Amino acid sequence: MNIKNIFKKEFVVGLDIGTNSVKIAYFRENEGSPHLIKADLKEIEKSDAVSVEEKALSAIKYLFRGIDLRRSKVNVSINCPKTSIKKCTVPYMPKAELSRGIKLELKNHFPFSSDDSEFDYEILEDVVKKGVRKYEVALAVSPKMTVDKYLKVLTKAGIKPSSFVPCAYALEKFAVHSYLFSREGHGHNTSCFIDIGELYSELIILKGKELMFSRKIPIMGKDFTKSLTVALASDRGKTELSMADAEKIKREIGIPSLSDSKIIDGKIATTQILSMIRSPLEHLVNEMDRCFHYYREETAGDKIDKVVLFGGGASLSGLIGFLSEELGLEVSLGDSFEGISIDKSVISEREKISHRLELAVGAALSGVKNINLLPAEIKQETKMIVRRGTVEGVVTAVLLISALLYIGMRIQLGNFEKQISVAQKELDSLEPQHKKAEAHHLANMVLVEEPHWEDGFKELSNIVPDSVHLTSMSMEDKVIVMDGIVISGDGEGVLSDFVLTLEEEMFTDVKLVSIVDLETEDGKAGNRFKLKCWLD
Repeated sequence: MNIKNIFKKEFVVGLDIGTNSVKIAYFRENEGSPHLIKADLKEIEKSDAVSVEEKALSAIKYLFRGIDLRRSKVNVSINCPKTSIKKCTVPYMPKAELSRGIKLELKNHFPFSSDDSEFDYEILEDVVKKGVRKYEVALAVSPKMTVDKYLKVLTKAGIKPSSFVPCAYALEKFAVHSYLFSREGHGHNTSCFIDIGELYSELIILKGKELMFSRKIPIMGKDFTKSLTVALASDRGKTELSMADAEKIKREIGIPSLSDSKIIDGKIATTQILSMIRSPLEHLVNEMDRCFHYYREETAGDKIDKVVLFGGGASLSGLIGFLSEELGLEVSLGDSFEGISIDKSVISEREKISHRLELAVGAALSGVKNINLLPAEIKQETKMIVRRGTVEGVVTAVLLISALLYIGMRIQLGNFEKQISVAQKELDSLEPQHKKAEAHHLANMVLVEEPHWEDGFKELSNIVPDSVHLTSMSMEDKVIVMDGIVISGDGEGVLSDFVLTLEEEMFTDVKLVSIVDLETEDGKAGNRFKLKCWLD
């Protein structure tokens, strides 16, 4: 029995809460590979009597029916105008200081205050540029107001999220894991993936599996609908479509052909539809061209090989052909289930919704240890819950094993008693094995509580800052007492960071017992300190 697997959550849910719909992708871990067992979409019906938040909450509860949240991680794709991710180069520094250093760098990459934002990063590569060592990172941010809005809805739904990821990051993870490499030869192509949402559209460019460019583009599905509501005068009089009529025409007619001239519902001609919808279409083409031009300049002429469209706006009839002709590129409608192990019974209307679930799939495929925009206190709470659950699981497992062993021994003893008159020799031969099993079990019970000192010392040697020197160390049971000296003008700050780093690793209840100012022989300021902590 692999005890680690007892505590590992078996399922992961990717959740995408959009403006017009809520989407989920429910995966089961299948020997290290995700297997899709449920995927669904629930439209958010607009109503003057009920708020959008309440409608979204109702849709979430509907989609989560039958999902065991106790055994599932929930990864959520979040979005707003300021939620974004960028590939950045930052100065090299010790990893223990990287988070603080990147926070200072945020103002150089995003036009808003870091104090009002949640941020996280993923180290992509350790590089040397012009002789200077640096980190290339994927840096993600989102306003705290946006994060709080999602948390509020999920709390009402009774869901504790495991991670929040920007939709561009979810789109990247989906493309790399599920789509980009599912067909031969795509591993080295430069591909553009676009999600056209109702209020936001996200564009990313990947070369192979590497994120090269990410940007929100100011054209969205709603723009196509609004363009059809403009009042028109004709020989039949003034025509002005409602938003509902415009949405219906957008979905059913889309971009009409010039050769197909007719009147739709006795209200509007196809030539008028084409004239009205051309403006947002040209805007979309221009924005895509701008992104491609910028990418070519940054990469010394690298070209885009293909464009893949996702999102509700991508279902606009005729859009694929229009963009392909205008851009001179291969353009296709994406499939959210490309390259994924999937139950045949998962989706009843795959063709209608498969291009709309990629953010939910990508969120599910984003690991909790990757970029996560949840507030730090919630991340820490999640760690404590997992740790507490692990301890409870260990106790349960030990008790269960002991109970099963005891029951087995009682059954065996009963058989011995029944056969003692005719099987005394057999009983005698089994007695040594019985004693050996008891000794082995006792040894295992003792070792369960034995601290892993070797692992602890290895971990400690990796995280002690350069300015901290340990002068002595004592261990008893699971308690470690460390004495040392910190050589720094900000000794208290260094020790505070050291304490936080210890608690993030294998140590718990780290306490600074004492700290005394001192001055070294060469006149440097420092502090003498004593730390006490417990080894997990």
